[in-house]
Amino acid sequence: MTDRTPLPSIDLSGSVIVVVGASRGLGRQYAADLARAGARLVLTGRGAEIDAVAATIRQDGGSAIAVRCDIRDPMPFVDAALAEYGAIDGLIVNAGMVRDRSFAKMTAGEWSEVIDVHLGGSFACAKAVWGPMTAQGRGSIIFTTSGAGMHGAFGQANYAAAKGGIIGLMKTLAIEGERLGIRANAIAPMALTEMTDGVFSDRMKDRLRSEHISPFLIELLNPLSQTTGEIVECGGGWGAQLRWQRSAGGEPGSVAFDRDFDLPRTTADSLGAALGDPRTMYRMA
Repeated sequence: MTDRTPLPSIDLSGSVIVVVGASRGLGRQYAADLARAGARLVLTGRGAEIDAVAATIRQDGGSAIAVRCDIRDPMPFVDAALAEYGAIDGLIVNAGMVRDRSFAKMTAGEWSEVIDVHLGGSFACAKAVWGPMTAQGRGSIIFTTSGAGMHGAFGQANYAAAKGGIIGLMKTLAIEGERLGIRANAIAPMALTEMTDGVFSDRMKDRLRSEHISPFLIELLNPLSQTTGEIVECGGGWGAQLRWQRSAGGEPGSVAFDRDFDLPRTTADSLGAALGDPRTMYRMA
């Protein structure tokens, strides 16, 4: 586990939270920090590593069970959570993969696989907990999106499309879940993981640590929170709520593509803000 960092003073004691993709990286960090906040955990992964993560949490005095399953086949973790704890209060959808290639060279298989895992898996997991959360009259679902899904990224047409689709899924579930007591949000984390190790500079690797994401995650899981339908971009101890903005507009032929708005337009803008680079800091007008 990584070095401990201050977490929000939010008590998650009694909350049952599922972390999908907790074997390593951000998911493993989330598990450790949620245990520190008092949550009872259901941790999923596809291999034996997930058993060791849960065992470590139990050795440290926490409560955690491990379930081996694929993100696209979530019923094993639902059944285990209800059998062990009788509820599912929170779901964090974190598992994913990449098949980066320029669009000209991308195969249909590379496109479909990434869409299926990220977007299809997010749908499957949310669908699986929707019934139990509806019956409880409460629940918090946190999806994982990315700057690529908001701004695009070279060589990541599949990944960007999946992450953009997750935003639409999240916002729809926030609308439909409001009357049911179910909140849905998304985080766009910027942190060193196996997926980012090959593209991060040394400065990014030093500053954008996985333990800096959990505080924002825990705030969204706070049982007293009413936040829903939002995207939180975070990294390096910095976070911001992201929103759409419309230019002044006009009639056909005179639509103002206004460049006066100081807004993020690329993944570099997002990373720059997290790194505290004044050249890429922006305001939300």
